[in-house]
Amino acid sequence: MPVNAGDAYGPYETVDLKIEERVAWLTLNRPDKLNALTPTTMGELRSFFTAVDDDEDVCAVVLRGAGERAFCAGMDLGWSESLTRKERIEQGRLGEKTFAMMERLSLPVIAAVHGYAVGGGLELALAADFIVAADNAKMGLVEITLSARPPYRPKITEDGDPDQPEFGGSAPGWGGVKRLPERIGKARAKQLLFTGARIDAERALELGLVNEVFPTEEFDKRVGELAERIAAMNRYNLRLVKELVTYGYDWIEPHPS
Repeated sequence: MPVNAGDAYGPYETVDLKIEERVAWLTLNRPDKLNALTPTTMGELRSFFTAVDDDEDVCAVVLRGAGERAFCAGMDLGWSESLTRKERIEQGRLGEKTFAMMERLSLPVIAAVHGYAVGGGLELALAADFIVAADNAKMGLVEITLSARPPYRPKITEDGDPDQPEFGGSAPGWGGVKRLPERIGKARAKQLLFTGARIDAERALELGLVNEVFPTEEFDKRVGELAERIAAMNRYNLRLVKELVTYGYDWIEPHPS
């Protein structure tokens, strides 16, 4: 880290943290696994969210993925395949609680998505205040395809889907079925959820899933400019505005001081 963040942050194994110009850059750092999420990552995200919310020197957070291929490919297959029935229920609760922590941060959070953001990876991005995308982004809540008929079923589940129960249904479990309709509307969300389709950055922009699309070669620079502009604002005004918008409050009278 370019700044002394004290003992509040880390050490981390699966994420990387850099704090510059009042912006915390949190990078999912498992590029060889497409930054797939593990229990360790969930714990480190929760630890970071707790620390950064109390850090008065940080005014904005950027969440991104390491490497060239993906923001986040969702849940790590090794984790998924090893779960017992009880653990399968608990991992759903863990993801939802973790992403809800990010959603409730008093700071603005930007998800900077490049490459693949699928399944739990897109659910993570949806818990941010908004998403900006590189023009090579591919996004979707693809869980329904894991038990689909050919040719829509991916090769990784040709021998069976460990997340599909014998009876009853299975759906995205980390908040996507709530947050996607809030972002793009119910009808559009249903189409994406029913088909498990992956969409490109331009289509995501048309739907309102992402706020802006930047050229891949300029992505870090453009995201940095946006984050630094937000972080230049008064931290407490940012907190106030986020709460007003998130919870639908009216700001009738200014503070008397």
